[in-house]
Amino acid sequence: MTENNESTTADSEFAKKTAARVEPILKHLDTEDVVIEKEKISELFVELWEYEDGENLKPETQRLTTIALFIYATHNILDNYNIRINSARTHIIEALRAWVKPELEKAVAAEKAADDPFKAFIENNQPKIDEEYPWEHFMIEHKKADAGEWNYKMKQCWFARFFIRLGRVDYIETACGFDKIPWEARQDYVDLKLSNLFAKLGTLCQFKYTPAKK
Repeated sequence: MTENNESTTADSEFAKKTAARVEPILKHLDTEDVVIEKEKISELFVELWEYEDGENLKPETQRLTTIALFIYATHNILDNYNIRINSARTHIIEALRAWVKPELEKAVAAEKAADDPFKAFIENNQPKIDEEYPWEHFMIEHKKADAGEWNYKMKQCWFARFFIRLGRVDYIETACGFDKIPWEARQDYVDLKLSNLFAKLGTLCQFKYTPAKK
């Protein structure tokens, strides 16, 4: 009996700790006039985190896995509420946008305060991209990075491979929407030409940033 109680307590502690990983994103999820039980998303996230052995992943992979499992679990649960995938995608991306908003607003304000906001954008974000999208998962190759252009190519995509493995290639586009959030906050001083073939099961994603035309 004691062993069973200890096992139940351990499971409960794991579930609570794991749910806390997704809560900062999940709290921003707004499905407008459709009332949903967010707990169902959290419960599915916990199950999947355990399946992915999330506790033993590297920190950068844990971050990617948290985002991917939020996307996957939320899409699946919203489908149960008859929320179509395009509407669900919008809700999910908006939740992710709100999640990154405080840090993003701080970064954008610092860049706009610089003499050359575009140059500051590159200097601040090139090392961040390399940290958050490591070579082993994305194979990023920087083609050009100077005051007039930042051009880099991803030769593989961790998100695409993740959703393909789980049999939901239609969720790749949602992750692509998340990747565009940093640029969308900077459109008044950064232009982006994006060639993204991963959402169509291709083998290339290229970002070309240039100063916005005034």
